[in-house]
Parts: sequence; structure tokens; C-alpha cells
Amino acid sequence: MSTTMAPPAPSPEPAQPSMGAMARIFGVFFSPKPTFADIVRRPSWVAPMVVLLLIAIGLSVTLAQRANWYEVSKEQISKNKFAAGRIDQLPDDQKDRVFQQAAERGKIIRYVRGFIGWPLLLIISSAIYLGVFRLIGGARVNYGTAFAICTFAHLPVGLRELLAIPVNLLKDPNNIDPENFLASNPAAILASSDLPAWQMVPLTFLDIFGIWVLILAAIGFSAADPKKMPLGKALALAFSVWAFFLCFFTGLAWIFS
Repeated sequence: MSTTMAPPAPSPEPAQPSMGAMARIFGVFFSPKPTFADIVRRPSWVAPMVVLLLIAIGLSVTLAQRANWYEVSKEQISKNKFAAGRIDQLPDDQKDRVFQQAAERGKIIRYVRGFIGWPLLLIISSAIYLGVFRLIGGARVNYGTAFAICTFAHLPVGLRELLAIPVNLLKDPNNIDPENFLASNPAAILASSDLPAWQMVPLTFLDIFGIWVLILAAIGFSAADPKKMPLGKALALAFSVWAFFLCFFTGLAWIFS
């Protein structure tokens, strides 16, 4: 009586080794697709958050110490028709006091932003992206993965801030703009023009590093669910979010300018 031998079961494929934190950080810049594939398999965000915070604190200290906040406050108030109308009615000594107080507040806010700006921005932006990609795009992704994707995707903005530190250390303090501190968008190049504030907003959104972030976010969410979220669809959703906020902040600037 002959017996038949069952074929041996195929051995399971060995698990892919996860990339280290530094490999992921550099991989976002040089090989984003495999890097985000690794990030969505094992989401983490601590390393890029630390990098972003350290750079942001360095930039905030630089801007707080170097910028001419008195002139910055005067310019900001002059662009707001409601605030400018009230201040124009004050005597010169009271105007000077108002500008000095605004300068001190601006400097303090700049310091605070260095410490809490990135966590707040990433918490909010991750929730927005999760809503768009999950509810509208149908991607099967949770908030933890979305937060990790967004944190790594924003590393190009950290690079922008890092480049801005030596630039603003060498710049004339009167020419430092604490809000648009690097000439990576048309608004920074046209800062000395007479364009109204609401026309400068869309030019600010045309930032090289900001658009880089959108592309990386699309790659990340596509990696999280490639079947339901092909890259083309992910790019369309990411740029739709960008277009919405461009219109929103342009309208807001138009109302107050």
C-alpha cells in the first residue's frame, strides 16, 4: 500500500526589518516611497518631532533676538484697516507706546511658537488630513498613522527653518520678516512691494517647501492604503486641502485689509 507525501508547507517570508529613526528622516528626502511604506507599517513620530522642535526653537530665538520688532509691529498694524484706523487717532506718544507693547507681545509669541507651534500644527493638520483621506478618499488609516505621516511629511519645512537661521543671522534686522523669513516663495521676494496683504497670501502659499510637504503627505497616505488611495488620487486630495486654505486665508486677509 503506497502512501503519498503531502508537499511541505511554504515557509513564511521573513519580516522586513524596520528602518531606524535617522534612516527614516533622511529617507523622507531621498527615497520617500519606501520610507513611508516603512513608516505606515510601524508608525512613529518622536524622532522627527524632536528634530522639528529643536530647529523651531533655534529659529524662534534667532528671530526674537535679531528682528526689529518695533518696525514689524508698525507694519503689521498698518496692514489691518481696523487697528490702523484706531491708532491713527491717537497722539504720537500713545502711538509709540502701542507699537512698543505690540513689539513686546510679538517677541514673546515668537518664543512661545518655537516650543508649542509644531505640536499644535501637527495635531490639527493630522486631523484634517485624516478626515479628508478617510472620509472623502476612503483610505483605511487611523489617527496614529496619519500623525506619523504628517510629522515626517513636514520635515521639508524644518529644512526651510534650518536654512533660515544663518540667513537671518546675517541679515539687516530691519529687513527680517518673522513670518516669511526665507525667500522660498514669491511673497518673500515681493515683500517690499505695495501689494495689499490679501494678494500676498496666495503668493505665500506658493512656497517650494510647502508644496514639497503636500507631495510627501500624498505619498504617505497612498502608502497607507495603496488600493483605495493611488498616488494620483492622494495628490488631488492633498492639493484640494491646500487650495481650500489658500482661499480661506486670502478671504480673511481681504476682510481685514
